[in-house]
Amino acid sequence: MNNDIEPFLASSFRDPCGRVMRLGAQLYRSVTPAGMEDYQHFTRCGLSQSLIEKRVLVPFQEAGRRGDDLLLQLEELPFISYPYEWCFSQLRDAAVLTLRIALEALQKDMILKDASAFNIAWHEGKPIFIDHGSFTRYHDGDPWQAYRQFTMHFLGPLLLMKYRDFRHLQLFRSHLDGLPLDFVSRHLPLKTWFSPGILMHIHLHSRFEQSHSDSMRPVQAKPPKMPRNRLRDMLQHLHDYIEDLKAPQNPSEWGAYYQDTNYSKSAFAHKQELVKEFISRVQPRRTVDFGANNGTFSFLATGNSSIVIAADCDAAALESLYQRARKDFPGVYPVLQDLNNPSPGLGIFNTEREAFLSRVRSDLALGLALLHHLRIGSNWTLRQCIELFAQTAPNALLEFVPKSDSQVQRLLRTRPDICDDWTLPALLSVCQKYYRACESVPINDSQRVLIRLQQRL
Repeated sequence: MNNDIEPFLASSFRDPCGRVMRLGAQLYRSVTPAGMEDYQHFTRCGLSQSLIEKRVLVPFQEAGRRGDDLLLQLEELPFISYPYEWCFSQLRDAAVLTLRIALEALQKDMILKDASAFNIAWHEGKPIFIDHGSFTRYHDGDPWQAYRQFTMHFLGPLLLMKYRDFRHLQLFRSHLDGLPLDFVSRHLPLKTWFSPGILMHIHLHSRFEQSHSDSMRPVQAKPPKMPRNRLRDMLQHLHDYIEDLKAPQNPSEWGAYYQDTNYSKSAFAHKQELVKEFISRVQPRRTVDFGANNGTFSFLATGNSSIVIAADCDAAALESLYQRARKDFPGVYPVLQDLNNPSPGLGIFNTEREAFLSRVRSDLALGLALLHHLRIGSNWTLRQCIELFAQTAPNALLEFVPKSDSQVQRLLRTRPDICDDWTLPALLSVCQKYYRACESVPINDSQRVLIRLQQRL
């Protein structure tokens, strides 16, 4: 098979045992002859069916052959996000799921040959494993070959977020293969050297790596043996330790926005009513909520949308959003995203990980209490503000917050007012260049105005 002309996804090229491709409207995974033995054991031992029934593995069914390869038709997930777009609890839950799967696989004489955070996606509010080719036969005495990758993708980033700063997760953008252990070890505080688990899995692990990094050192013929019970104990210890990690209490500028806002109760109730009315009119199957904050309006959108992508740049707000979504709103997909610097295309030829704005195209885009941050806080032009929504969805619902509003005054405290065009007429004039239908609706007992946009030009 000539892989240069095959329709494989750009994110699927590393494993010679199988790759993901799109044929027509369907998504498939190929199982090559090199991966057939592992695949057959994966299905015959009952592991695949058990994981699917527990809703922790993407369902699949065999769909014939393509040359020498077996094709598996996959259930396609509605939205994919990446580790550098998650909050602390999302990364923790993804790590716990990876270890749960590794422990169950071990019971069936299988093990995960890789433990990348990119093998986890989100579906119905919970993490789900998407790499069917990660399972390989386990033989007594085999060490876990994915151990180093797990510490670089999960444990190291979680510890840096817990002990230092949640923003360390953004380093995933420049380290798609995980955070180097020497970097993690150097940046953790001294007290972590007195934690037996962190000492073993990070600090001593890093020192061992460094001592064996000499390219002139003879390569050891075989890795050291690890008895099955010791491997199981290590996986269980990692599972229990990570499961108990609590999200750090990071200071948040906007995490309590809807508690501190200057909306009166009647104004906020009217805003909710107007938002709900417009969503009901548009009937979007898929909605993106830019500046979702704690998810108040993202959750409201689930009344009509089966998929709601809730994006915000505030990690504390997103943490709150995720905790509520995973319990009560499985159709909401939280994404940590700064619109001033959205996730670009990354990896090989910048196509291995798709850009955020390419993944969020929807039927409706919400921009509530957002535009003044873009225009006044970040100096976007009015055209750029509206273009964001026009590129994303044929319908949009925006909120105009005038300069007299206390939240805008808060922004202007530390900067000169250079936004002479921040007026409702100027904003509506730009909206009309992108949408045929443009309607402004005042929010009762408030100076704020909602702008309904339909029929993108």
